[in-house]
Amino acid sequence: MGVVAFLCAIVACGLMIWLTKLWDARKERQRSEAAIQETADPNTVGEVSHKTMSGTSSERNHVASAETEGETEALKGARDLLLETLTKIGCQYELAEEEDDDRIFFGYQGEHFFANAKNDWHYIQIWDIHWWHVELYDVDEFSRLRKVINGSNLKNSVTTVFTVDEVGKNVDVHSKSIILFVPQIPDLGRYLQIELNEFFRAHQYVSIEMAKLREKEESMRSS
Repeated sequence: MGVVAFLCAIVACGLMIWLTKLWDARKERQRSEAAIQETADPNTVGEVSHKTMSGTSSERNHVASAETEGETEALKGARDLLLETLTKIGCQYELAEEEDDDRIFFGYQGEHFFANAKNDWHYIQIWDIHWWHVELYDVDEFSRLRKVINGSNLKNSVTTVFTVDEVGKNVDVHSKSIILFVPQIPDLGRYLQIELNEFFRAHQYVSIEMAKLREKEESMRSS
């Protein structure tokens, strides 16, 4: 009996300790909930929420505005882009007088160019005309010119051609380039300048190669 009474006492003691801890935990939870309720201000929470929503709305408007500007830029046609770009790189230009004439005349590094550009195109055509000529009945020069133009078209990005002016009795040389011209191209000003510089490379090539052919033929005749 003494052993049974001792075991019962131990169980009763453990049960009392467990109940005490359970009660303390319950009271601690109640105190925490009360503290949260006291510090929480519904008006403040609403204000913070309103500010957050307001900030988010402002950010959305800013992003939407930027997207709209980007879409507007992307919708610009080749003609408008070319006029803007010519202004940016300091080129003076004039528009053709006829309404259905899409040519834009401009100067670059002392040379006179014109471009065909329309807003429903994604490319532009650039022309540099009458920059070289030989006499029509100078058979030797005409022959050299044809050889040199073929070489120029193999070595330069612009296309060089000749036309025969029977009235003026000249063979005139012209160069042409067709390039993509859209808002997605980075730094359109630099892009255009690089292409215009190719025309001067064609000039230089024709001039140098014509001189080389003359010297070669002269050397052959004198030997």
